[in-house]
Amino acid sequence: MKKNIIQICPTYPPNIGGVGNYTKLLADFLKKKNINSKILVSDHLDSKNKKQTLFGKKNKNLISLLEKINSNVVILHFSGYGYASRGLCFNLIKSIQKWKQNDKNRKLITIFHEIYATGPMYRMSFWTSLPQKYLAKKLLKLSNIALVTSKQNNITLTSFDKNKKIIYSNVFSTIGEIKKNKKLNTRKNIAIIFGNTYQKQMLYKDILANKNQYEAILKKMYIKKIIDIGPNVEILKKIKFIDISRAGIKSKKYISQLLRNSKAGLVFYPVNQMTKSSIIAAYASHGLVIINLCKEKICKTNEFLSGVHYVSKIKENNFSNLQKIANETFRKYKKNALNKTGSLLINIMKNSKTK
Repeated sequence: MKKNIIQICPTYPPNIGGVGNYTKLLADFLKKKNINSKILVSDHLDSKNKKQTLFGKKNKNLISLLEKINSNVVILHFSGYGYASRGLCFNLIKSIQKWKQNDKNRKLITIFHEIYATGPMYRMSFWTSLPQKYLAKKLLKLSNIALVTSKQNNITLTSFDKNKKIIYSNVFSTIGEIKKNKKLNTRKNIAIIFGNTYQKQMLYKDILANKNQYEAILKKMYIKKIIDIGPNVEILKKIKFIDISRAGIKSKKYISQLLRNSKAGLVFYPVNQMTKSSIIAAYASHGLVIINLCKEKICKTNEFLSGVHYVSKIKENNFSNLQKIANETFRKYKKNALNKTGSLLINIMKNSKTK
């Protein structure tokens, strides 16, 4: 017997966005298990997706759409900035609240891809952090069950409500997965840089600031070339010590094939949040050695360990042991692959006795 559910997200393919890709893959997996997803996409990010139902200022309001769909289950993919300016998505929370109030049997499963942003006093994120935090707390209260994608975010949500059921699961790859890891000595001496404009600019700025360290690590790994995937960023032209080839925006199939034949993937990402990065998940799911030189804060929430799951410093890494690092990261990923997250959500829906 088929079940119908609703998934709400800030973006959806073919529009570019990690959360949208995550939603699509999850919907495809659930469909194979006889669970159909009606996708509702926010129009805040100027989505031009004609195949999906849009809601927001330029389209129908969310509550009217929710009431017309025959489902008592909503999976909400939460990232405040995807639904409203400054991440202040009051209308989203208000609509969800009203939907739940109209029928006590309705169930809300919230996947917190983000909770709230913070920053120094001279940034707007400092001034909007309190209202964003208020909205996240309210959403958690409305949720029957919450999922988070990092241990640090798990701690944050638990501090809001110690009695709420919160499940922790790493992000899965939105680019695909390989079943068996491919040995590094059969791959090309290529490293990958992949991500959106902001992510890549942060990485390239760090490469320029720490040129000698990156050059030494890539030399130790016999990397001869970097392939840049995604939107064009002009800053890469300033890097002269290694050849960088622009691939541009490519299909998932193309990227997956490129990853499985490359040795390493570069990121610049906070270590205690690495489990929530779809880029890192893509690297791990394809057996690449992950290079991350973002300064590490040693804390209990760090699941990725330097020298065990990724490479960060010349002195602290045994470069003759790169295959072991790649294998360990690949094994770690398999515990949080798409089928694991999908099966987890199916069990949640069953145990919640949803229709």
